[in-house]
Formats: sequence, structure tokens, C-alpha cells
Amino acid sequence: MPPLPTNSSQPSFSESSEKILKERYLLKGGNLETVETIAERFWHVAYDVASADFDFGATKKQVLNKALDFYKMMVQQEFLPNSPTIMNAGKQNGLQYSACFVLPVEDDLGGIFDSIKYAALIHQTGGGTGFAFSRLRPNGSRVKTTGGVASGPVSFLRVFNAATESIKQGGTRRGANMGILRIDHPDVLEFIRSKSDLDENNAPVYEEISQFLPEDSIRAHFKRLLLDRQISNFNISCAVTDKFMDAYAKGEDYDLIDPHNGEAVGKLNAKAVFDEIIDRAWDCADPGLIFIDRINNSPANPMKGVEEIESTNPCVTGKTWVHTSEGPKQVHDLIGKPFLARVNGTDHLSSLEGFFKTGNKNLLKLQTIEGYSLQLTADHLVRKVNVDTKRMEWIKAGELKSGDYIEINNHRINTAWSGKYTNQEGYLIGLLVGDGTLKSDKAVLSVWGGHNLPNLIPIAGVQSVMQVALDSSYTLPHRSDFLGWMALPSRNEHRLALGHIKNLALELGMLPGKKTITEGVEKASSDFYKGFLRGLFDADGSVQGYEGGRTSVRLAQSNLSFLEAVQRMLLRLGIFSHIYKNRRKAGKKLLPDGKGGYKDYTIKAQHELSITKDNILVFDELIGFSNSKKAKKLSQKIIAHNKRNFYKQEFIARVESINFEAKKEVYDVKIPGINYYDSNGIISHNCGEQPLAPWDACNLGSINLGKFVKDGQIDWEGLRKVTHQAVEFLDDVVQTNPYTLPQIYDEVHSNRRIGLGVMGWADMLFKMKVVYDSEEALELGEKVMKFINEEGHNKSLELAKKRGPFPNWPRSIYSDTADGSSFKSRPKSSAFKTNQPLRNSTVTTIAPTGTISIIGDCSSGIEPVFALAYIHRAKGDGGKTGNEMRYLTIANKTFTEIAKNEGFHSEDLASKVMDHGSVSGIEEVPTDWQKVFITAPEISPQWHVKMQSAFQKYTDNGVSKTINLPNSATRDDVAAAYLAAWETGCNGITVYRDGSKTTQVLNVSKTLQPKTNGLVQEEVTELSQDSIVSRPLILRGRTYKIQTPVGEGFITINRDEKDEPFEVFINIGKGGMHTMADAEAIGRLVSLSLRISRSGKNTPRQIAEKIIAQLRGIGGGSHVGFGKNRVMSLADAIAKALSEDLANSKKEESAEVVPLNLTEDQQPAPETTTGRDDVAASNLSLPLNKTADLCPECGEVTLVREDGCEKCYSCGFSKC
Repeated sequence: MPPLPTNSSQPSFSESSEKILKERYLLKGGNLETVETIAERFWHVAYDVASADFDFGATKKQVLNKALDFYKMMVQQEFLPNSPTIMNAGKQNGLQYSACFVLPVEDDLGGIFDSIKYAALIHQTGGGTGFAFSRLRPNGSRVKTTGGVASGPVSFLRVFNAATESIKQGGTRRGANMGILRIDHPDVLEFIRSKSDLDENNAPVYEEISQFLPEDSIRAHFKRLLLDRQISNFNISCAVTDKFMDAYAKGEDYDLIDPHNGEAVGKLNAKAVFDEIIDRAWDCADPGLIFIDRINNSPANPMKGVEEIESTNPCVTGKTWVHTSEGPKQVHDLIGKPFLARVNGTDHLSSLEGFFKTGNKNLLKLQTIEGYSLQLTADHLVRKVNVDTKRMEWIKAGELKSGDYIEINNHRINTAWSGKYTNQEGYLIGLLVGDGTLKSDKAVLSVWGGHNLPNLIPIAGVQSVMQVALDSSYTLPHRSDFLGWMALPSRNEHRLALGHIKNLALELGMLPGKKTITEGVEKASSDFYKGFLRGLFDADGSVQGYEGGRTSVRLAQSNLSFLEAVQRMLLRLGIFSHIYKNRRKAGKKLLPDGKGGYKDYTIKAQHELSITKDNILVFDELIGFSNSKKAKKLSQKIIAHNKRNFYKQEFIARVESINFEAKKEVYDVKIPGINYYDSNGIISHNCGEQPLAPWDACNLGSINLGKFVKDGQIDWEGLRKVTHQAVEFLDDVVQTNPYTLPQIYDEVHSNRRIGLGVMGWADMLFKMKVVYDSEEALELGEKVMKFINEEGHNKSLELAKKRGPFPNWPRSIYSDTADGSSFKSRPKSSAFKTNQPLRNSTVTTIAPTGTISIIGDCSSGIEPVFALAYIHRAKGDGGKTGNEMRYLTIANKTFTEIAKNEGFHSEDLASKVMDHGSVSGIEEVPTDWQKVFITAPEISPQWHVKMQSAFQKYTDNGVSKTINLPNSATRDDVAAAYLAAWETGCNGITVYRDGSKTTQVLNVSKTLQPKTNGLVQEEVTELSQDSIVSRPLILRGRTYKIQTPVGEGFITINRDEKDEPFEVFINIGKGGMHTMADAEAIGRLVSLSLRISRSGKNTPRQIAEKIIAQLRGIGGGSHVGFGKNRVMSLADAIAKALSEDLANSKKEESAEVVPLNLTEDQQPAPETTTGRDDVAASNLSLPLNKTADLCPECGEVTLVREDGCEKCYSCGFSKC
């Protein structure tokens, strides 16, 4: 490998980035000394990966130039590959470059243990593994070959977990695993409970020991400790099918399928199972959900057929009208064709198969009082609106009641679409339908009203209509002898006949003697719509209202279906209307007979469409009247109303009836991202981490979005360039990767799957001054990911032309030769061109970026920043022992840059942010920037899901994200997040409720905060044992402040009336959930010992001295302080506090917090405070507004969940 050219740019990384690189990534010598620089590491990666070009005939110079491009891209932090690539490429150590693998688990003992062996090899070389246990037969099944009984997938999940426990990934960390089981597996309940119910080994231990534990909170903590060690090396998820979600929506049972024979062997209630998942996820953050049918029926599964794709919910009929970006279409026009669904004026891409048949089903007809109607199945969801609270909820059509309100589409922000026919053609057809005659040989337009003179001069309003019609006629083909309007004085009528109008009417689907609104009329362009409706209202419409009263524009017709079509057309232009039925009832009426007398005639019922409120303004702007008399009247009404304005239209309609209809063929569609569409104007729901096939692997890398903002705008050209380079880089990784197993090599090279993702999203938003939890951010996220997805596919197309497509391409969804009919009609975007070979079967994914985001000095993935400032621990530069630690206050790089540019930066700003937990409420930070610099704990779960959905829309594979919930979140909150992920088109979801690992202990500890006013008032439930002394209502004591390795401790020691130690409370400022739980457990056990002592031969003081002897000197992974003030651990700190208290027992108690013999210059870090009297901030933790956890590597309380993974802000440790 040639050396790095001397004129190459050098990396300029932050101290924390360099620390991680030096400790984890740089090549080490025989004595573990670093033998390469950071620049050399990235050069070795770049050249090793670029050397893939030798396989395609490149010269050394070409490879060198390409390596320099790759090197520059990485050292400028514009793009970074996943950790195994940075760690292993160019070292010639035989370790692979991929991050994650999927291994099959076959239903036989040999296959099962082969998978364990293969997992061990992958973990040793730095990869993570995913296992689908769904093929294993259920617990209790008979095994014919041995006559024995199968133990089921959960038992083998435990075996896999135990094997992983002893395997270190590349010598640095234990292997990470994902375990998946289908929701229809007979053992699914055991799987769901596997991380929250004690297994057969731990249950007896708990039963034996828990009887000696005095209180529920301690027993709960002990149980959680056992559970956390039970399946500690797996995250688990249920593979949820569409059938299950269908059954859940209906409240029905669903079948459990034996994977060994495919037979249904039982049933479970879907809602009960879903509730079980919610309970366990609320309690311990597992299981997550993976929507397996959605994944298999998307670009994430380019090789259709890997998994069976099951049918989805039945929905609407083929005649249903659906509004699209290309205008109104009927469902039967969209079968097998992707389209852009227009919903509330915005366009959303359907899935690739468009509408698809779901069977023959019984139907309901939903009829509203206003006139809107829809045929749909009983389980189809529509959006119900509470008119008082404006709250909306999805509800099955069969559960609607008369009087309920439902949402109607409001397209006012986008009332234009392309299509056939012009405005002039529309106007003439509108006049024809309103007051014309269509015959087999001609079409005749008629107007009435004029001065009865020989030449019949038309009245003013009629004259203006005639002029517009004549002008429109001249824009159409016509004969040279065309005379225009002809007068018929005897009938007080003018007529205009034009052959092209007849031809146009027939082309639109009308027939002689049957002029109406046809499918052709409804499918025409928006320009045609406006002309047609103006002509129709000129002929038959009216303006009504009285002085000071309500104004309306009305259209009367005897044909109700005709008015319903007009209503749909108006709605697509943003005009809401109301149809009043039977304004005039059918019957007999005495009318002139034309012979000077009168006669009874049968008359049809008359119905009337009415436009009111601010819809009149939209009508006037987009349609209006050509009839000058009507136009003047409408204008006068609008002017008069301006004095008090028109009422604003709410786009809701009231249910009149739900009636059964005959059985018909029904169809459904998927609109990823929003999961609903416009059906006959009604808002109607559709049905709707890296997924891999067995032996496949993902080669990942992420673009740092924050690097592509210049002067508050996105540098699209720079982003395009790096996207193309990154795709080529990842394809080269596929080529150069030394795969561990031949099966993996074959599968990966057959599909050449890559996963280009993003990080630094929060930084991009900061630089563009966009608030994370805003519609603007969602739209920007979609736009950015769409751009990267399309440009990534464009580059893959280009590489396929140079290097050839991925070998499985002829059998993939991209090829017209494949059996992939559901995918053949792809969007017109260059990212999805059919029958044009791609180099890679998938191109984009958004994977966890825990460590590489720290290396890139940017925010993780698409997560909001977790903290704007935090403490980072680093080794000192020398000293007597060389082991001294330095504690650095690190502020978010982008935050600091903007603060300086905007003029609100100060030397102590980071400390203030640490104190507050965020910038909210800090006076020197402008209010508008306070909104922008929002942190993860300040964002509601709904916005987390929305952001995941926004990026999922234009991502081939999955989007890794953690939906963080506060500790106070309820089970309903967890359920809402899971359902939102389903409804918004996500491929899966991971929810983490803060503190869920120690829920009960934390809830109790919040009621046991130490007091600093000298009086501790706390009611404690009396224990049943006679030997335990009851606690008095009021006790006096002291609170000692002491630095510990896990944060600043406040240890309260209370005494009884005899001045003997009675109880101990321990609180660690921002200590994280495990630390707080352990602290409380120690405090309770010490207190229990002191209270029991009063019935024995030892005094409480003697017992306290024995406790001190047991706890003193216990050491951990680090210490604080020096000499006699050295504190080795939390236990050691408790011993020091007890010892100090015994020494001061005869002194008068005071109300202040007692600092325990530590001067300021002996403190390990600058002291910060929370602004509260009872608890001080830890010097080694994140801001107060979020509980972090202990890092298993550095021991700091800075381990957080982001990107669906865990990472440490102090040392860079990551589980992914």
C-alpha cells in the first residue's frame, strides 16, 4: 500500500473524536502501543477500499486518485463508513468490514448449533447478528427422529444468549444480537415475556431470596437484576403481519401457525396479544415491532419471495374516486400502478403496486347529511372528529353512528392538476349539460331571455354568456361558415350549434339524449373543471341571500347523482358544499299546457346544492360567473359580507346513515408515510433496522448532513457529489470485504446490498434555524432523503453500466423478467427505472451511528441532540502516576459556532446549559434560538415517530431510531407510539421508556428524596416482623454532601430520640436509573440493619460501626479525591458518611448540608448545581432533564439510547 501523499489534507477532529479513534480504531503494536496516526488510518481504509477498482481494470494511478477522494471525504467528516470498516480495512487482519448479518436458524439440532458457531465467528470479527427463530417448532412438539419433545424457540434464544456472553467482538465488546419471532408462532407469548418473566433457573433463586428482602421495592429491584442478566445480549422484536394488525383492528382472534407443517394449531385474541406486547415494552423496553409484510412488500426486499407476503385488509370498490397529482382517478385505473395520492392538497407516493385486489366482501354505504358518500367494508377506517375538542381518531366504518362527524379533504392549497381538455372546452360542455341538447348529429347550446323585438336582443346577463361561449367556440375547430348564435324570437331563445362540441361530448362518454357528468368529465384537467362548472352555474346556478342574511350560490337538479358528482368536483377545487335533498318533492303539478290552458304534469323531486361560508370566495376566485348579472350580484354580496367576513369552513361532514350493500370486489392501497387518501372526498385509511435475508449482510455508511449547509441553505451540489462517492465507496466495500463465511460471501455478492444513510440531521436543522418538532422539519427531512435516495440509485445505475448489475437482478423487483408483478410499475423517478440494471439491490438505510457520529463531531442519525453540553472524561497528559483524569465540559459544536456568530456566546454558556439541562429559559439565548436548540427529552414521542416516518418514505431499508418516552409515560402512550409507527408507514419501531429497567424502584425513590432542613418527614409502612422497630413520624438528622465515582452523593442519616443512628437515605445527583436503584437498595438494607438492631444485643451504634467496616474500602473501576479524602466507590462513600456522623453524634444538628472534608481544589471537576436545594448535579453526567445510564466501559453516567442503540457520550462506547 503506498503511503499517504505528503500534500494531502490532515484531519481536524475534536479531542473526543481523536480519543475514540486512538483507543478503538488505530493499529496497535505488540505492546498495544499505537503505530499509526489518524490520517494514516483513514488513508489505509480509503486505499484498501478503492483497490476494488483493480478488479475492473483500473491503473494504479486511477486507484490512487480515487483513494484520495475517499480519504478527503472521510477526513473532512462528510461521510464515514460503519465502525468495522474504519476499524479493519487496510489492516490485513482478516476481520470483515460489515456491521450486521442475518443467520438462519433451521429446525434441527445441527442447524441450530451451526448458527451459534457462525455467530461466534462473526462476533469475533466485529459484526452483529440477527436471528429469525420463527422456523423452530413450538415448545412441546413431538420430534419424530428422536421421539423426544421440542423445547421451542425461547429455550434456544437463551442458548444463543449464553454463547454470546463469552464472545468478545474483535476483543473490544460482547456481541450484539437481534432475535425475531413471527407474531403467529405458537410460542409468541413466551417470547414476548422472555425478558420480563423469570426463567426456570432464576425463578427459584428469586423465590428463595425474596422472602428475606423486607420491602416490595427491594424485591422488585432484585428481580430486575435477575431479568437484566437473563437475555442480556439480545434485543427482541415481534414480526407483526398484516393479518395480525387486521385482526387487532377488528378485535378478532388470529391463527397460530406451526412452522413445521404450516397448520393452524390455535388462536389468540389479537388485541390481548398486542396489549401483552405493550405491557412488556412499557416494563422493560422489549419487544419492539417489525412490520414484516410491509418490509417484504417494499424495496427492502428486492428479491420478492424470500417470505410469503400475506393479503391485507379489504377496503373500497373499483368505482371509488381517488384524487391524485394527475387529477381524479377511479380505483380500477390505479390497480398495479404507483401514483401520487393527493390528500388535503399535498401529494404522497403510494407503494409500488398501487391498488390491489383483496377479495369479495360485504359492503356498507357511508352517507353523510351534506351529500358525501362512500362504499367501503365495515372494518375500513375513517377519521372521526370531535366537533367540540377538534380531536380526531380513526374508527371503523361499522362503528360509526348517525350524528358522528368525519373528516373531509381540504385541497385549497393545491387546486391544479394536468390532464385533457381546456377551460374553453369545459365552459361549452358545462353550458351543454346545463341548457343544451345532444343529438346524434349535433350538439346545440341554448340561452333564453331577451327583448322581444324582431332581432331578439338578449338581456345583459344572457348577452355576456353568449359572448364568452362564442369566444370559446372560436378556439375550437369550426367550419368557415360558422355563424355563431342564431335567434329564435318565437321561443325567446338563442342557439349555437358546433360539431366539435358534439364530438367532445361523445368523447367524454355522453350519449345522444343523455348529457350528464361522466367519468370522462370527472377525470379531466383542473382547467376543464373550472370552465365546466362556470358554464353549468351560468346555465342553472343562482346567487341567493337577503340583506344582512347568509349568502349562497346554488345549483338545482332533479338528478341526485349528478349533484353528487358536482359536489366531488367542487371539493377537489377546495370548495365544500351541501346537498339538500327533496327541496321540491316528486308529484303532480298544474302547469301551462302550451295551448293556452293548464294540465297536470308529473314532476320529479328537486334537489339543491348550496355553497356557503368562505367557500363562496374560493368559488368566485376559481370559477365565478360569466353571466354578468349573476356575477354582479355575487360581487355585491361579497362586498357586503366583507364588513363581517364569511364564516370559515370546517371540512367535516355529519354521518346520516350506515347501510348494508351487496358484496363486491374490493381493493386496497398503501400510502407510506401518512397511510390515508382521498376516497370520494372522504379521508380514508389504507391498510397497510436493516431487514436482511438469511446469510445477507449490510455494508453501511452515513453522510454528515451538517456539512452541507452554507449560509443557511443546503448545498445540493455538494450533497450530490458525496452521495455518488459514498455509493461507490460502499459498493467497493462489498468487493474488498474479507467475509467470514462462504455462504455470506455468496449471498452478499449476489445482492450487493448497501445502506447509505445520514447523520448530523439535528446539526443541519440548527444551521438552517428549523425547529425539530415542526412540519417544516418533516418536509425538509423528506426532501433531503428523497434527494439522497434518488441520487444514490442514479449512481448505482451508473455503476451497473460499468461493472454489471447485481447477479440476482434478473430475478429482482427491478427487472421486467422477474416474477415481480407487484413491483413492475415503479415511480417515474430515476431512482426506480424498471428494466435498467442496478449495481445494488438496495441503496439506502438509516442505521445506528453511535460511535461514528462522535468521530464525525455531529449528532446521531436523525435523532435530535441528546444534550447541548456534557462532561467528557479523558486521561491526563502526565502527572505522577500517569493515570490522572481530566474532565472536560464539551458543548455541541454547531451550538457553539452559532452562539458565537449570533453574539450570545460566553465563556460560561456551556456550564449554564449543563445547569439548566437545555437552553430553555437562559436569558442570553434569544427566544427564537431557544426553540431551535431543542433537545431529545423536550420532544414529544409523536414527533419522534413522525420524523422516523418522514425519512422512511424515501429509504429502501429500515430507519433506526429510538422513540424515547418519559418515565411517567403510560401503557397507552406506548401503544399510541406503536400504532403511530404502523399508521405512518414505518418498517418497525423501538420504544424506550425512561427508567423502564428499574420502574418500581425509581417510582419509590422519588418519594424518598433526602431533606436538608434538618427535619425528615416520611411515612414508611410498618413491616410485619416484630423484630423490626417501627419508624416514628418525625426524625432529625444530617445530610452529607460527598463526591463519589458515580456522581455527587447526598447521604442523609437520621437519628432516633436516643441519638442513635436509625436510617440512611442515599441520593446521587443525576446518577442514572441503575445507580439510583443501587443507592436506594444499599440505603434500605443499612436502614433495615439499624432498625433490627434495637431488639438484639448490639446497639445501633455498634451495628453502624460493623456496617462501616464492611463497606469501607470497597473499590470500583475509578475513584475520586486523594489521600484521606479518596472515595473508592459509592459503598466507600456511605462508610465515610456514617463514620463522620458517629464522630459528630454529640454535636448540635444544623440545617445546612455538610460537605464531607473535601476542599474545592480537591474536587475532581468544577462543581455545578441544579438550582435545587435538595440535590446537586453530578460532575460526570448529562443535563438534568434526562436520565442516562452507567456506561459498562468507562463507568460514567452518560450512556443514552439513540438510533435504536446505546452510546456513551463520555468514552464513545456503543452497542452497535
